[in-house]
Amino acid sequence: MESILELIQEIEKRPAMYISKNYISCLKSFLDGWCLRNMSDISDIKIMGDFHNWIVNKYKITSSHSWNDIILFYSQDETDALYNFFISFRDFLNHSPLSQVC
Repeated sequence: MESILELIQEIEKRPAMYISKNYISCLKSFLDGWCLRNMSDISDIKIMGDFHNWIVNKYKITSSHSWNDIILFYSQDETDALYNFFISFRDFLNHSPLSQVC
């Protein structure tokens, strides 16, 4: 896997291979580590920043919260929030210029 897009697709198929619990907070920590692994490649960081902005606009958030906290707030629990993340991320890809790349 070379991009965060490929990584997220793989995690969705088998979350237990990548994160300790099916929690959105575990996913956020894992993806943050992935983005930090190579700071010279900013494309993954940009994708997640664009996703954050998309989530903020989707839920009309005016306060300062991370994308995972926003999704969690609108979900029943951490596991439901993880499921909702994958739905939201697919929607984000379908409504962004990245959809031509994916």
